[in-house]
Amino acid sequence: MRIIFALLGVFFGVATLYAQRLPLSTTSDSCRYYYYLGWKNVLDDGDYTTAELSYRKMMKFDPPFLLGMSLLGRISTNARERDSIEAILHVRKSEIQNDEHLLLDVFIELLTLTNLRAKEPERVNAQREKAFTLGEINLRKMAHAYPDDLHTKSEYIEVLHYRYGAKVALDSLRKLASFMESENPFLLGYAAGMEAELGMFDEALQKAQRLQANLKGQRVPKPHTVFADIYFKMGKKEEAQKAVGKALSIDPASIDAQRLKIKIDQMK
Repeated sequence: MRIIFALLGVFFGVATLYAQRLPLSTTSDSCRYYYYLGWKNVLDDGDYTTAELSYRKMMKFDPPFLLGMSLLGRISTNARERDSIEAILHVRKSEIQNDEHLLLDVFIELLTLTNLRAKEPERVNAQREKAFTLGEINLRKMAHAYPDDLHTKSEYIEVLHYRYGAKVALDSLRKLASFMESENPFLLGYAAGMEAELGMFDEALQKAQRLQANLKGQRVPKPHTVFADIYFKMGKKEEAQKAVGKALSIDPASIDAQRLKIKIDQMK
Protein backbone atom coordinates (compact mmCIF):
# COMPACT_ATOMS: atom_id res chain seq x y z
CA MET A 1 0.00 0.00 0.00
CA ARG A 2 2.84 2.38 0.84
CA ILE A 3 4.37 1.75 -2.57
CA ILE A 4 1.07 2.54 -4.29
CA PHE A 5 0.73 5.83 -2.41
CA ALA A 6 4.35 6.67 -3.15
CA LEU A 7 3.83 6.03 -6.85
CA LEU A 8 0.65 8.11 -6.81
CA GLY A 9 2.61 10.90 -5.15
CA VAL A 10 5.24 10.79 -7.86
CA PHE A 11 2.55 10.71 -10.56
CA PHE A 12 0.67 13.71 -9.20
CA GLY A 13 3.93 15.52 -8.54
CA VAL A 14 4.94 15.14 -12.17
CA ALA A 15 1.45 16.08 -13.34
CA THR A 16 1.56 19.20 -11.18
CA LEU A 17 4.97 20.11 -12.54
CA TYR A 18 3.77 19.96 -16.14
CA ALA A 19 0.57 21.77 -15.17
CA GLN A 20 2.74 24.73 -14.18
CA ARG A 21 4.15 25.02 -17.71
CA LEU A 22 2.26 26.20 -20.79
CA PRO A 23 1.06 23.23 -22.90
CA LEU A 24 2.61 23.60 -26.35
CA SER A 25 0.79 22.74 -29.56
CA THR A 26 3.73 20.72 -30.91
CA THR A 27 3.55 16.95 -30.46
CA SER A 28 7.29 16.49 -31.05
CA ASP A 29 9.42 15.95 -27.98
CA SER A 30 12.52 16.99 -29.94
CA CYS A 31 10.83 20.19 -31.06
CA ARG A 32 9.86 20.94 -27.46
CA TYR A 33 13.42 20.23 -26.29
CA TYR A 34 14.98 22.72 -28.70
CA TYR A 35 12.25 25.27 -27.94
CA TYR A 36 13.33 25.39 -24.30
CA LEU A 37 17.02 25.08 -25.16
CA GLY A 38 16.73 28.14 -27.41
CA TRP A 39 15.26 30.13 -24.54
CA LYS A 40 18.15 29.05 -22.31
CA ASN A 41 20.70 29.99 -24.97
CA VAL A 42 19.37 33.51 -25.46
CA LEU A 43 18.26 34.40 -21.91
CA ASP A 44 20.59 32.51 -19.57
CA ASP A 45 23.70 32.45 -21.76
CA GLY A 46 23.18 35.57 -23.87
CA ASP A 47 24.33 33.49 -26.84
CA TYR A 48 22.23 34.52 -29.84
CA THR A 49 24.20 32.46 -32.36
CA THR A 50 23.59 29.22 -30.49
CA ALA A 51 19.97 30.18 -29.82
CA GLU A 52 19.32 30.62 -33.53
CA LEU A 53 20.79 27.17 -34.19
CA SER A 54 18.54 25.68 -31.52
CA TYR A 55 15.46 27.32 -32.99
CA ARG A 56 16.35 26.11 -36.48
CA LYS A 57 16.69 22.55 -35.16
CA MET A 58 13.35 23.00 -33.39
CA MET A 59 11.62 23.89 -36.64
CA LYS A 60 13.05 20.87 -38.46
CA PHE A 61 11.15 18.60 -36.09
CA ASP A 62 7.84 20.46 -36.45
CA PRO A 63 7.77 23.06 -39.28
CA PRO A 64 4.13 24.12 -38.64
CA PHE A 65 4.85 24.99 -34.95
CA LEU A 66 3.83 28.67 -35.08
CA LEU A 67 5.00 29.72 -31.62
CA GLY A 68 8.45 28.34 -32.40
CA MET A 69 8.38 29.96 -35.82
CA SER A 70 7.78 33.34 -34.19
CA LEU A 71 10.90 32.90 -32.05
CA LEU A 72 12.99 32.01 -35.08
CA GLY A 73 11.66 35.13 -36.76
CA ARG A 74 12.58 37.31 -33.81
CA ILE A 75 16.16 36.08 -33.73
CA SER A 76 16.87 35.66 -37.45
CA THR A 77 19.34 38.12 -39.00
CA ASN A 78 17.86 37.53 -42.45
CA ALA A 79 15.40 40.37 -43.17
CA ARG A 80 13.68 38.49 -45.99
CA GLU A 81 13.17 35.46 -43.77
CA ARG A 82 11.76 37.63 -40.98
CA ASP A 83 9.29 39.26 -43.37
CA SER A 84 8.21 35.87 -44.69
CA ILE A 85 7.68 34.47 -41.19
CA GLU A 86 5.72 37.55 -40.12
CA ALA A 87 3.41 37.17 -43.13
CA ILE A 88 2.82 33.46 -42.40
CA LEU A 89 2.05 34.15 -38.76
CA HIS A 90 -0.51 36.83 -39.53
CA VAL A 91 -2.33 34.48 -41.90
CA ARG A 92 -2.25 31.41 -39.66
CA LYS A 93 -2.33 32.77 -36.10
CA SER A 94 -6.02 31.90 -35.70
CA GLU A 95 -5.01 28.21 -35.82
CA ILE A 96 -3.56 28.50 -32.32
CA GLN A 97 -6.03 28.16 -29.46
CA ASN A 98 -5.97 28.30 -25.67
CA ASP A 99 -3.29 30.24 -23.81
CA GLU A 100 -0.58 29.64 -26.39
CA HIS A 101 -2.18 32.29 -28.57
CA LEU A 102 -1.52 34.89 -25.84
CA LEU A 103 2.22 34.38 -26.29
CA LEU A 104 1.99 34.13 -30.05
CA ASP A 105 0.15 37.46 -30.31
CA VAL A 106 2.88 39.20 -28.31
CA PHE A 107 5.69 37.56 -30.26
CA ILE A 108 4.13 38.57 -33.58
CA GLU A 109 3.97 42.20 -32.43
CA LEU A 110 7.61 42.02 -31.31
CA LEU A 111 8.61 40.50 -34.66
CA THR A 112 6.80 43.34 -36.42
CA LEU A 113 8.76 45.77 -34.26
CA THR A 114 12.04 44.14 -35.31
CA ASN A 115 11.11 44.34 -38.98
CA LEU A 116 10.04 47.98 -38.76
CA ARG A 117 13.40 48.99 -37.28
CA ALA A 118 14.99 48.09 -40.61
CA LYS A 119 12.21 49.19 -42.99
CA GLU A 120 10.17 52.00 -41.44
CA PRO A 121 11.95 53.48 -38.40
CA GLU A 122 9.39 56.29 -38.18
CA ARG A 123 6.80 53.71 -37.08
CA VAL A 124 8.98 52.06 -34.45
CA ASN A 125 7.83 54.07 -31.41
CA ALA A 126 4.14 53.44 -32.06
CA GLN A 127 4.72 49.73 -32.69
CA ARG A 128 6.89 49.41 -29.58
CA GLU A 129 4.11 50.90 -27.46
CA LYS A 130 1.55 48.57 -29.07
CA ALA A 131 3.74 45.50 -28.53
CA PHE A 132 4.62 46.34 -24.94
CA THR A 133 1.05 47.26 -23.98
CA LEU A 134 -0.16 43.89 -25.25
CA GLY A 135 2.90 42.25 -23.70
CA GLU A 136 2.09 43.58 -20.25
CA ILE A 137 -1.49 42.24 -20.41
CA ASN A 138 -0.74 38.83 -21.90
CA LEU A 139 2.56 38.11 -20.20
CA ARG A 140 1.15 39.01 -16.79
CA LYS A 141 -1.50 36.32 -17.29
CA MET A 142 1.07 33.80 -18.44
CA ALA A 143 3.56 34.55 -15.65
CA HIS A 144 0.92 33.83 -13.00
CA ALA A 145 -0.81 30.94 -14.76
CA TYR A 146 2.42 29.07 -15.63
CA PRO A 147 5.01 29.85 -12.93
CA ASP A 148 7.46 27.25 -14.26
CA ASP A 149 7.75 29.07 -17.60
CA LEU A 150 10.67 31.17 -16.48
CA HIS A 151 11.19 32.73 -19.90
CA THR A 152 7.67 34.17 -19.76
CA LYS A 153 8.43 35.77 -16.40
CA SER A 154 11.65 37.13 -17.86
CA GLU A 155 9.91 38.76 -20.82
CA TYR A 156 7.24 40.18 -18.48
CA ILE A 157 9.91 41.80 -16.30
CA GLU A 158 11.51 43.32 -19.39
CA VAL A 159 8.18 44.81 -20.44
CA LEU A 160 7.62 46.29 -16.98
CA HIS A 161 11.11 47.75 -17.04
CA TYR A 162 10.45 49.47 -20.35
CA ARG A 163 7.03 50.81 -19.35
CA TYR A 164 7.55 51.75 -15.68
CA GLY A 165 11.26 51.83 -14.96
CA ALA A 166 13.76 49.85 -12.94
CA LYS A 167 12.19 50.11 -9.49
CA VAL A 168 8.79 48.72 -10.50
CA ALA A 169 10.41 45.94 -12.54
CA LEU A 170 12.82 45.04 -9.74
CA ASP A 171 10.01 44.91 -7.19
CA SER A 172 7.96 42.69 -9.52
CA LEU A 173 10.92 40.38 -10.11
CA ARG A 174 11.34 39.90 -6.36
CA LYS A 175 7.62 39.07 -5.99
CA LEU A 176 7.40 36.74 -8.99
CA ALA A 177 10.66 34.81 -8.71
CA SER A 178 11.18 32.10 -6.12
CA PHE A 179 14.45 31.90 -4.18
CA MET A 180 15.84 29.33 -6.60
CA GLU A 181 14.72 31.32 -9.63
CA SER A 182 16.43 34.45 -8.32
CA GLU A 183 19.73 32.67 -9.06
CA ASN A 184 18.69 32.06 -12.68
CA PRO A 185 21.38 33.68 -14.89
CA PHE A 186 18.96 35.94 -16.74
CA LEU A 187 17.04 37.13 -13.69
CA LEU A 188 20.22 37.53 -11.66
CA GLY A 189 21.88 39.54 -14.41
CA TYR A 190 18.78 41.60 -15.14
CA ALA A 191 18.35 42.42 -11.45
CA ALA A 192 21.98 43.56 -11.36
CA GLY A 193 21.39 45.86 -14.31
CA MET A 194 18.31 47.40 -12.73
CA GLU A 195 20.10 47.91 -9.42
CA ALA A 196 22.91 49.68 -11.28
CA GLU A 197 20.30 51.85 -13.00
CA LEU A 198 19.04 52.83 -9.53
CA GLY A 199 22.57 53.65 -8.36
CA MET A 200 22.87 50.51 -6.21
CA PHE A 201 26.29 49.68 -7.60
CA ASP A 202 27.60 47.52 -4.74
CA GLU A 203 24.53 45.28 -4.89
CA ALA A 204 24.74 45.15 -8.68
CA LEU A 205 28.40 44.13 -8.69
CA GLN A 206 27.77 41.46 -6.05
CA LYS A 207 25.08 39.93 -8.25
CA ALA A 208 27.34 40.10 -11.30
CA GLN A 209 30.04 38.30 -9.36
CA ARG A 210 27.55 35.60 -8.27
CA LEU A 211 26.46 35.24 -11.88
CA GLN A 212 30.06 34.86 -13.01
CA ALA A 213 30.68 32.22 -10.32
CA ASN A 214 27.50 30.34 -11.25
CA LEU A 215 28.58 30.22 -14.91
CA LYS A 216 32.21 29.40 -14.17
CA GLY A 217 33.73 27.19 -16.84
CA GLN A 218 31.07 28.09 -19.43
CA ARG A 219 32.17 30.19 -22.38
CA VAL A 220 29.08 32.36 -22.69
CA PRO A 221 28.63 36.13 -23.14
CA LYS A 222 26.14 36.70 -20.30
CA PRO A 223 28.43 37.61 -17.35
CA HIS A 224 30.61 39.90 -19.49
CA THR A 225 27.55 41.71 -20.86
CA VAL A 226 26.21 42.20 -17.34
CA PHE A 227 29.51 43.61 -16.09
CA ALA A 228 29.71 45.87 -19.15
CA ASP A 229 26.21 47.20 -18.43
CA ILE A 230 27.06 47.94 -14.80
CA TYR A 231 30.35 49.65 -15.66
CA PHE A 232 28.55 51.72 -18.30
CA LYS A 233 26.03 52.89 -15.72
CA MET A 234 28.88 53.66 -13.32
CA GLY A 235 30.52 55.83 -15.99
CA LYS A 236 33.58 53.55 -16.27
CA LYS A 237 34.07 53.54 -20.02
CA GLU A 238 37.35 51.61 -20.19
CA GLU A 239 36.10 48.75 -18.00
CA ALA A 240 32.80 48.68 -19.90
CA GLN A 241 34.55 48.51 -23.29
CA LYS A 242 36.76 45.66 -22.11
CA ALA A 243 33.81 43.66 -20.80
CA VAL A 244 31.57 44.19 -23.82
CA GLY A 245 34.48 43.34 -26.11
CA LYS A 246 34.85 40.02 -24.30
CA ALA A 247 31.13 39.32 -24.72
CA LEU A 248 31.27 40.04 -28.45
CA SER A 249 34.39 37.92 -28.89
CA ILE A 250 32.35 34.97 -27.62
CA ASP A 251 29.22 35.77 -29.64
CA PRO A 252 29.48 38.55 -32.23
CA ALA A 253 25.74 38.18 -32.87
CA SER A 254 24.74 39.03 -29.29
CA ILE A 255 22.13 41.77 -29.71
CA ASP A 256 22.44 42.78 -26.06
CA ALA A 257 26.20 43.30 -26.36
CA GLN A 258 25.90 45.00 -29.76
CA ARG A 259 23.44 47.59 -28.48
CA LEU A 260 25.47 48.11 -25.32
CA LYS A 261 28.67 48.64 -27.29
CA ILE A 262 27.06 51.46 -29.27
CA LYS A 263 26.11 53.24 -26.05
CA ILE A 264 29.52 52.65 -24.48
CA ASP A 265 31.37 53.97 -27.53
CA GLN A 266 29.27 57.12 -27.37
CA MET A 267 30.33 57.83 -23.78
CA LYS A 268 32.46 60.92 -23.25
